[in-house]
Amino acid sequence: MLARYELLLQQLGRSPTTRRMYLAAAREWLAAGGSPASLDADLLAKRLGQRRRAGASAATINNDLKALRSLYRCMGIAGIAPLGLDRQLPRGRRVPQRLPRWLSADQVGALLARPDPATFTGLRDHAILRLLYETGMRSGELAALGCGDVLPDGTVYVAAQGARRDRYAPISAEMGALLDAYIAQRATRRAGKQAALWVSQHGHALRNARSIWEIVARHARSALGTAAGYERLRLTTRARPWSGHYPHLLRAGFAVAMLERGCNVMAVAQLLGVRAEQAVLYQAVDLAPLRAAIAVHPRFSAL
Repeated sequence: MLARYELLLQQLGRSPTTRRMYLAAAREWLAAGGSPASLDADLLAKRLGQRRRAGASAATINNDLKALRSLYRCMGIAGIAPLGLDRQLPRGRRVPQRLPRWLSADQVGALLARPDPATFTGLRDHAILRLLYETGMRSGELAALGCGDVLPDGTVYVAAQGARRDRYAPISAEMGALLDAYIAQRATRRAGKQAALWVSQHGHALRNARSIWEIVARHARSALGTAAGYERLRLTTRARPWSGHYPHLLRAGFAVAMLERGCNVMAVAQLLGVRAEQAVLYQAVDLAPLRAAIAVHPRFSAL
């Protein structure tokens, strides 16, 4: 049954990570006494209660419910369970939006000072780090840049990925000079006619966003240490070094720095390529501006 379930998930286009998570939850549910042909509400309530008492978060419980919903939907498609059984599962609990983590100005300064611009790879890595922080680009967007996307008017054309929209990211004159210096060095790497902006020292184009992630993570771990930007992260003795999304910490650092300096939320959202309500999340990381704003309230002194 599990093999059939996995095949149905694959046919429905679920990612390998999703398939692995859903199969693990289904296996645990069946081991606890659940049936693929019917839903035992009492057993489900007991199972969820055990998970909560064991310290499982609301997000983890929601993932378990999503996995079981998927299981019974697929069992209905396969004719093993009645159709619509997945709709009898309880709704997930609302999980509060997490505040974004970011790199401070001091951390960014230490990170930018790490690559050696005297070498080709050091110059390239320094340009990558600075462009991420100066524009707030995603690592995938940065990896997809071509030489023609660096425009002479001091902007970089950022092609949309997925359902997002194309946008133009302004850069400083110093950043423009840095990119010009890198492109001049790139010409000596025998990159040929390929349009990719970022190449290795042997002239091969960097593969994808993962390549950008590896470059940024290597310098971040060296300059800032394990779990930089995640100072409150608790690591057990058996835990491996944190391998989170360092490029996104630079993107978040860009948003926080812009908002701290009074940049309009709509402008920050446009620069990031997100909706305004998503950019507002970065305002919550520092409550000092909001405290200053509420100070003008006529009853603030009485609150």
